[in-house]
This record gives sequence, C-alpha cells and structure tokens, in this order.
Amino acid sequence: MTIVLSQAQHRDAFPILKNSTYLVSHSMGAAPLGAKTALDAYWEAWAADGPEAWERWLPEIGRIADGIGAIVGAPAGSTFLGPNVSVLQASLASSLDFTGARNEVVYEALQFPSLTYVWREWERYGARTRVVPSPDGRSIPTELLVEAITERTAIAVLSHAYYVSGAVADVRAVQARCRDVGALLCVDAYQTTGVYPYDVVAWDLDIVTGGSHKWLCGGPGCGWIYVKPHLLERFRPSVTGWMAHARPFAFEPAPIEHAASPYRFGTGTPTIPGYVVAATGHALIRDLGVERIRAHNLRLTTRLAGLALERGLHVNTPLEPERRTGWIGIDFEGSEHACRRLIERRVFVDYRPGCGIRVSPHFYTTDAEIDAFFDALDAVR
Repeated sequence: MTIVLSQAQHRDAFPILKNSTYLVSHSMGAAPLGAKTALDAYWEAWAADGPEAWERWLPEIGRIADGIGAIVGAPAGSTFLGPNVSVLQASLASSLDFTGARNEVVYEALQFPSLTYVWREWERYGARTRVVPSPDGRSIPTELLVEAITERTAIAVLSHAYYVSGAVADVRAVQARCRDVGALLCVDAYQTTGVYPYDVVAWDLDIVTGGSHKWLCGGPGCGWIYVKPHLLERFRPSVTGWMAHARPFAFEPAPIEHAASPYRFGTGTPTIPGYVVAATGHALIRDLGVERIRAHNLRLTTRLAGLALERGLHVNTPLEPERRTGWIGIDFEGSEHACRRLIERRVFVDYRPGCGIRVSPHFYTTDAEIDAFFDALDAVR
C-alpha cells in the first residue's frame, strides 16, 4: 500500500530534504519549518512581554501534552511533558517504595542504556534490578520477559522496540503478566511513537514514556509521560519542583502538595522552547495518521531489506513486517567506516555496534531516496 498524500507539499516543509538524502528519522526527525516559526514566536513573546509571556506559555504545556496523547490514544489530561525520558522515569522511580518484599525492577538487556543508569541507581534505596538476557543480542523471547516478572516485581520497564535491532516486543503479553502478579509496567515507546500504531487505552497500558526528536519530528527537549488515570494518585515523585505543586504560583513552603493532574510529574521551571518547537511535528503526525505512515514505512523498509539482501549484506532487523519498527539495520565488514563516508555525502544514516548502519524512511521519504542511498552505499563500499 502506498501512502496517499501530497508528498511534495510535505517535503517542502522540511528544508534539509532539498540538499540531502535523509534516512535517519529513527534517530532525529527532519526539522519542519513550523518549528522555526514557533521558536521565533517564543522569542517575540519573551522580547515583547518579559515575564508576562508566561501567561501564554504555561497553557501550552497541557495543550502540547494532549496533542501527543491524541497520537497514542490517551484521554485528555493523562499525558505530561518533561525535558527527557530519563528525568521522567527517574521521577517515576522516586514514587515507588522499594523497602518491602516487592522491590524488583525488571528490564531487558537491550534497554536503552540511559534508562538502565536511572534504574540501577535506585538500588541505593532498596531496589533490586533484574535484567532479562537476550540470547541473540537483538531480541528477547516473550516467555523470558514474562517469566522474569513475579510477585516480587514492583515495576517492569520495557522497550516497545529495541534500539539495537528495531525488533518489537510483545508489550500486551507483558502487560497481561504484570496484571496477573500485581506489578506495574512502564513502556518506553521512544522507538515507535509516530511510526508504529498503538493505543494506550486499548492496550490497557499503565505508564508510557517517549520523546519528540525521532519519528515525531519535534527536536530535543520535549519528553512525555502517560499515566493511566486511575493510577495517578499512587505516584508522589520526590524528583520534583515548583511546577508539580497543586498551586505553583502560591509559592507555599515545603512540603509539596502534588498536583492532582499529571502536572505532579513536573519539576522546576519548564523548558518551554523545547516544547513549543516540538508541537509542529506532533501536528503533522496527527494530521497524517500513524496508520498511514506505517503503511508507507513498511513498503519502503521492505524494499530496503530486499535490496540489501540482493547485495549479500546482512540485515539485522526482523524481515517480518509485524516484528519491526520503522528502520532497517544493514551490516557488513567496514560498515562503520561506510557510514561516515555516507554522511560526508549528506546521506544521513547512523551506525550502532552489533547492528550496522540504521536506515529509516519516514512519511516524507520517496522511492528515489532509497535508490540514492544504495547508489551511495555501493560507491563507498
């Protein structure tokens, strides 16, 4: 199925596409012109009104958070923003009590390292981390994840897709296991949101985190967290600040009274520039719809994998479409050096050890760009 949209119109919104082959949206989505407009408007408000600009900026936090929530099926008021996922998951961790028998944190060996740093540090406060191994270094059998989650598990932290391979985890099976034993599940959906459809309500997910600078084309500085509404009152983060207070502008002395809304995951003064810049990318994803983006992506990633295999290259991403997110990993002897050579030619991809060159089409990618990538790859090899 070919995506039906005015691709030329959407490509015009991304200046970098005019002078490069952009196949790295899995790492950082292309910058839309609307982001510059938003950043200019932020500066104009600051320059014109000084501190009074907060009257305009603060309502934007909830609006932008709900805009992300709309992409993943979250009800209004159940999503909040933060500077990045590490801070948001640290805030989540600070809400949990690890002093009792239910003190285990389960995560997989293929978890993004930044989050493993966060959760290992909570061993200082009684947490016991349990790491589920990967037999092949690229995926983890669902049964191993399920077996690791027991009545001792306080929370399981699971990647929706693994950053080293693009393989997708069976989130719904893991959530069902967590329900059975009374554990929480936090899904890191950074690798999938905007290119792989899922619905937090239909999937009955507890907590989901993600960011904006990959498939959402929002740049760095706009992480987000969804919490199932009826669970929200369980969390009183000690990684906190004045924006988490029920009445932040009352400037009341400690102890904090946490907001009744997801604003309780706020910390200090919010990073407004990162939030407003990201909103244009979010809007594009909502307007196109993740289902349509997924269909376009699957067609092009299938073509990428096939052309790589024709050349005798190793594909480290699952070949079955339903088992992968939005990119293809291509490896061969000298792939790291070849990646650098491709970037010199403004063919934007990236490299990861154990995976090779990661290549991703997005909704603005054409078949001609897939051809251009392989022409360049053949030349640098």
